Amino acid sequence: MSKTILTRALPFALCALAAAFSPLAFAEDSQEETPQEERDFAATLEAMSAPVKKFVDYIGELDRRYPDSAQVDPEKFLSGEAETFALLYCQAIGFQGPCVVESKDGVENFVSYAPAAKAAKAAAVRWWSWLDPRLYSIGVIPERSYCPAQYPLTWFHHDDEDRRNANGRGGWIGGTTSDNNTTWRYCRIDSLRAMSYRPLPYQGNRYDYAVLNLGAFCPSGARRVMRHQQNELWRNQNASSGLPSTLPSISVPVFTLTWYCHFDGGAPSYLGHMNAFPKLGFAHGVHAPAAFPRPWALANGWVHQDDEDWFNLNFWLGWPDDAMIGNGNTWRGLAKVE
Repeated sequence: MSKTILTRALPFALCALAAAFSPLAFAEDSQEETPQEERDFAATLEAMSAPVKKFVDYIGELDRRYPDSAQVDPEKFLSGEAETFALLYCQAIGFQGPCVVESKDGVENFVSYAPAAKAAKAAAVRWWSWLDPRLYSIGVIPERSYCPAQYPLTWFHHDDEDRRNANGRGGWIGGTTSDNNTTWRYCRIDSLRAMSYRPLPYQGNRYDYAVLNLGAFCPSGARRVMRHQQNELWRNQNASSGLPSTLPSISVPVFTLTWYCHFDGGAPSYLGHMNAFPKLGFAHGVHAPAAFPRPWALANGWVHQDDEDWFNLNFWLGWPDDAMIGNGNTWRGLAKVE
């Protein structure tokens, strides 16, 4: 069921009204204090480079062709179109051509793919096989700053606004670190378990929830949402657990592009609805509206990030409803579900 313009606009109107009377609204207005050298640097920025935009456009086109991932033939996709997905991602993160995952001292990184010169059938090598286990993967929020061994840790560190920082948090935020900067932590759920996550059967934004997108597709019944978030411009210290573990999201100095799988309450799914969250065997949560109800929410919370004040280029692709909101700054809701 499509959302009405009024329903979509209401959360933003309420937030704008609240912000107008909040002391934080005055504290975070540091634009006039921005040094000229930082302003000059901001003038050189573009929201997305051409390779990043090409990858983002491709994901949008992919989602239009497959509005529900249960329509995808995994074997056919991995043997054919997955190469296009992988190549565009490699180029978006800075490689001229294909890239492969290399593990060193237990840490995975992408490196340029260079097939052996003597390999007669080099063209037939599936260099993009690193995408195979990442087809439908998602990330959930651990209660602590670590994950069980079978669920690898993925994290993003955001260098938030330095001047008059107005970050905030409340309630249950799990293993998230929120002070003058923000570190989001997620546990990677493999494709098989991820397909157990589906929409709740009740309609309305309060029944929405979202998980981190860590694969080529989202589980059945979800739609993809991206947050393009501009972090602190000057001496930026953004970091992440590494591009192989954050795919398809991209964390670079100044900008963080984060993809989510958003489940609308009552949305159709080829695999049916979900009456209870899957049991993973450890305390964790998801992104959800402040009004996300029991029995699904065992606890609720939120994190507000004060993003860059000067020449802010934040935007959304897709609509996060009430699970996440924000224009120049970013608010994300959380709910503990196990």
